[in-house]
Amino acid sequence: MNTVNGLDRDNLNFNLGGLHQKILQWGASLAGYGDVRPGLAKEFKHIPTAISLAIRHPPAESSIIRQNGVTAYTNQFPEVDNKLIVIQKKIVTYLRMQGWRALAIPPDTAQEDLRFIARLFPLFQHKTAATCAGLGWIGKSGLLINSRYGPRLSWATVLTDALLPVSEQPYLKGNCGSCRKCVDICPSGAIKDEEWTRQSTTQVKIDVSRCARQLEKNYQALGRYICGLCILACPLGKRVTEESSVPKTKEG
Repeated sequence: MNTVNGLDRDNLNFNLGGLHQKILQWGASLAGYGDVRPGLAKEFKHIPTAISLAIRHPPAESSIIRQNGVTAYTNQFPEVDNKLIVIQKKIVTYLRMQGWRALAIPPDTAQEDLRFIARLFPLFQHKTAATCAGLGWIGKSGLLINSRYGPRLSWATVLTDALLPVSEQPYLKGNCGSCRKCVDICPSGAIKDEEWTRQSTTQVKIDVSRCARQLEKNYQALGRYICGLCILACPLGKRVTEESSVPKTKEG
């Protein structure tokens, strides 16, 4: 018998067939599978497939803050992150009930977790999962960009050893082209106008110190370390986030 963890592999594959649709039904705007073995930390080698999922942000206007002469956009949405966590738990339960290993890496703003396993979360980036799953690329701003929603998404990941149909078209480079919207709007001049490539993932494309100084200035005016003008400026997804359309399940 062809088995995994003592269970019949063919039966497991059959049961996994409806997972993608379930994730969307549970509330995700996007979902995809990616092979993340290259560069995967040793702690995760036994779970080499990433399920990348995202939920789009609320309409931008409701998230713009104007105060003391400063305009900023908050991309922190606790209610969205909480929904992602609920979906992750359902995915993990679904997979484990079928004999697969699964580990949820929560949204970045929800990683204040006191469990020992939480120490491993910083070893894996949601950007890696999404680019490998073909759901988006890393823009000049350093943000994860989806062709439909732009940077207006919150992301989460589930790592697993399940035999899922991983994307055959992972993103290996950026797709921003000649667009400079985020470069031009950045008040600190932190964005370098350089395209991301898979080979240059470890190279910082923004001036972190300039970005940090701007956040400090905004804190003095707004009482919060936020800016987000690069999100507002990105032309991708501006109209879609104002619509109540059916989420796309694939890029392109």
